[in-house]
Amino acid sequence: MATGWEPSMDSLHFLVGREQELRNLIQSPQHWDPVPVACRDVDVNLYHPEDGERPAEDLLAACVACGDRLQCLALALRAEDAETRHGWYGGLGPADRDRIAAMLRLSVETTPLPDRALTAIRLGRDGWRVNDIAHVLGCSRRTVQRYLRSVR
Repeated sequence: MATGWEPSMDSLHFLVGREQELRNLIQSPQHWDPVPVACRDVDVNLYHPEDGERPAEDLLAACVACGDRLQCLALALRAEDAETRHGWYGGLGPADRDRIAAMLRLSVETTPLPDRALTAIRLGRDGWRVNDIAHVLGCSRRTVQRYLRSVR
């Protein structure tokens, strides 16, 4: 029996017939003002739970009903590192975004890790807690978690 959420084509049904629109949003440098989004006043960390966890159903339901869902998804696909996808964007988790990237044949570019990431990785291997690393680096817990996942 599955213990976590498994991606399915049902979760991607809103994309049918909108693949080119999504591709254009990903490739376009246009400014997107996420003011009317459903998650506007929600703590962003709620969309970035620990590994293997799924955000609360009411949060994901808000994503599914949001009029800017496609733009949010495009922003994630444009900005995130394909090797370390994390969090939920447009109501979709990392596995779904992997499938979408493959479906759209988005290129995977390999870039060297920044010094901050290397520092976070070193401190994590030395047994430091995520909150302490974030404090030292002056970044969010989510950023530190992303750095630590980049070497898994």
